[in-house]
Amino acid sequence: MMEGIKNYCPKVGICPHEPVDIKPDSYFLVQPFDSEKEEREKAIEDALKKFYGSNKKYELKKADSKISNLGIYCDICRKIKSSQFCIVDISGEIYETTDKESGKKETKVFLRPNVALELGMAYGFNKHALILSRKLNGKRLIPSDIEFVRYIDISFQGWSGASQKLLNRLRESVPFRHIKESLDLDYRKLKEDTKRYLKPLLHLKERLPSLRNRNFRIIKILYRGDRLVGIIKDAEDLIEGICFNFYVSDHGIEQLVGQLEVYHVQPDGLAQVDFYKIKGGGDYLHEVAQHCFGNDIFVPDEHRLELVVPEKVKKIKLKEIKDIIDMLS
Repeated sequence: MMEGIKNYCPKVGICPHEPVDIKPDSYFLVQPFDSEKEEREKAIEDALKKFYGSNKKYELKKADSKISNLGIYCDICRKIKSSQFCIVDISGEIYETTDKESGKKETKVFLRPNVALELGMAYGFNKHALILSRKLNGKRLIPSDIEFVRYIDISFQGWSGASQKLLNRLRESVPFRHIKESLDLDYRKLKEDTKRYLKPLLHLKERLPSLRNRNFRIIKILYRGDRLVGIIKDAEDLIEGICFNFYVSDHGIEQLVGQLEVYHVQPDGLAQVDFYKIKGGGDYLHEVAQHCFGNDIFVPDEHRLELVVPEKVKKIKLKEIKDIIDMLS
């Protein structure tokens, strides 16, 4: 029952083309077919090229490009469904109207029917829409049902100015883009590696207040193979990839001697960590390694672990990390 409602089509009943895959970084352009069509498309293409750069591919889909044999409505519907975002010009057109009773003439702005329909479809399919709007002869039409929309005002600009305004809005509001850049996702081809990288960030973001207040300690340091391995207790809230700064105390003076990274958390709450030297950390880890190699086990001196919180974790919103992981799934 629910599946039938989800795939319902007003033209054919149950849509035979579902499911439609969404292509990342693709845009469907909703526009009137007017004298400015060519100039509008060039301005939008210029904004997208600057936004993505020369090495990144994107796709701008239009109602009159790559037309299939499905029929106009089905073709547009599939293009909107398969796009990640929409760009919509709702500026409208000016018409002169005459009141039948009074004979009074008035100029009004109306949306083209195709723009109204395609914008409605975009919202119905939960697409993020970037709205372009300008006044015509001092008038602007935004239908009362969508007066809430945040639009890019292109009233006082030519299409070159509109292109820059669209670029600015892309940088502000298109989900994931600034995070992709900070994590270098544009050049990662292995999605699973990316998700493994993001999961510790998500875990940190969700549990940051409680983890910061925890006093984690190493209870043992072992020498296994050619590496130092530490054991942390009460570590059930940790996850692979989380890092700590490792401080030791010498006559009451703390010194940062290295870093450690969690690589395995056991069901009993014990976590195994790898040690890494850092610049300026001295020979402490080397001495520990020599002691462990000779004695097979080592209980560390007075020390303190400080949770490492990357700057990207502080800046990225929790929902944005979840959205990226969902997008890569």
